[in-house]
Amino acid sequence: MKRITFAILGLLLAACAPKTTETTLIQGRIEGGTADQVTVFVLDYNINEPIEITDGTFIYELATNPAVVATFSCMMDGKRISQALIPDGSNLSLVFSPEGATLKSSNKKSINYRMLEVDQVYQEMADFASRYLSMQRDGAPKEQLDSIAELRRPISDKLQALYREDMEKHKDNYLSVKGLVGLQGDLTDEQKDSLIHTLDSTVIQTARIQMILKDIQGRLRSKEGMPFVDFSVDADSGTVRLSDYIGKGKYVLVDFWASWCQPCIVEMPLLKEVYNRFNGTDFTILGVAVSDKPEDSRAAIRKHALPWEQILGTGNVAMDAYGINGIPHVILFGPDGTILKRDLRGGQIGEAVRAALAL
Repeated sequence: MKRITFAILGLLLAACAPKTTETTLIQGRIEGGTADQVTVFVLDYNINEPIEITDGTFIYELATNPAVVATFSCMMDGKRISQALIPDGSNLSLVFSPEGATLKSSNKKSINYRMLEVDQVYQEMADFASRYLSMQRDGAPKEQLDSIAELRRPISDKLQALYREDMEKHKDNYLSVKGLVGLQGDLTDEQKDSLIHTLDSTVIQTARIQMILKDIQGRLRSKEGMPFVDFSVDADSGTVRLSDYIGKGKYVLVDFWASWCQPCIVEMPLLKEVYNRFNGTDFTILGVAVSDKPEDSRAAIRKHALPWEQILGTGNVAMDAYGINGIPHVILFGPDGTILKRDLRGGQIGEAVRAALAL
C-alpha cells in the first residue's frame, strides 16, 4: 500500500513540476527611458545580433540549454545596461530601466535566480574594489585603505564559497562554468583540469570550457622546465617558425605583445633597457605579435624603435601554443630551447636574464 501511495505521490509531483521546453521565451520591455534596440550575444550559438523594440517591448526565443549563457544589452540615455541569463526552458521576463536590468522567471526554482544571487554578491565586492581604487588614487592614508580591504574580505569569502558550491551542485549547467571562472585565480591548471572533467558532458562541450581547456593544455605542455613548443605562420618571405629563433645556442627572451595592448607598450622601454644591456652572442630578444594586423605591428615597431627581430601575423596560434590568455606575456628560453621562466613582468625580466647569464 505504501509503495502505491509513494508511486502516486511521485506522479503528482512530476505533473506539478515546471516542464522544460525546447525553446526559452524571453519577453522584454523598456521602462523609464528610451532605447533603439537590444542586442543579444550567445557565444555557443554564434549569435550576436540586434532585436527590434516595438512600443517599448521585444520578444526573443533561444534554444533551451542550461549549460550556456546569453547576454542581453541596450543603450539607455547614453548608459549601457546588460543582463546575463540562462536559457533553462522557463519563460523569462527582462526589464531594462535607467536603474539597471530586472530578470524574472516563470519557474520559482529557475537557476537564473541562483545566478542573480551570485551576481549580487559579485557586484558588492566590485563596488568595494572600485571604492578602494578611488581612495588609493586620492592618496587616502593606509589605515583607511586597510579598513576598506577588511570590509571587503568577508564578501570575497562569501563569493568564493558560492562559486565552490556551484561547482559541486550544478555540474550540469552554466553555474558550474561561472564558478570555475570565478575560482580560476585560486586553482592550479592541474586542479582546473581535474574539476572540469567532473562536469556533465554538455557543460564540458561549451565554448567557454573548451577555451579554458585549450589554455590549460597549452600551459601544461609549456611549463617551466619543458622544451619549447614550436609554431609557424605564413609570411611574405615564406613560413616562419619559432624554432627559427629558439634552441640555437643563446638565451632568448620572447615578448608576446600587440600594438593595441597598452600594458605591452608601457613595458617596451624596460625591454629596450634589457636588450641594450645584454644583447650579444649569448642573449637576445624576440617579439611575437599576437592578435594583431601585421601593418599595425610594423607601425608600432617603427614608432617605438624596437631593435629586436619579430614574428608577425601569428593570430591566436602563438597564444594557443603556450596557453596565454593575457598580454604582455614574457618567456625566457634557454640555449637549448628549454622554458626557463614564463609570465615575467617588470623588474622580474632583468633579474631573470641576469640570473640566467650568471652576471
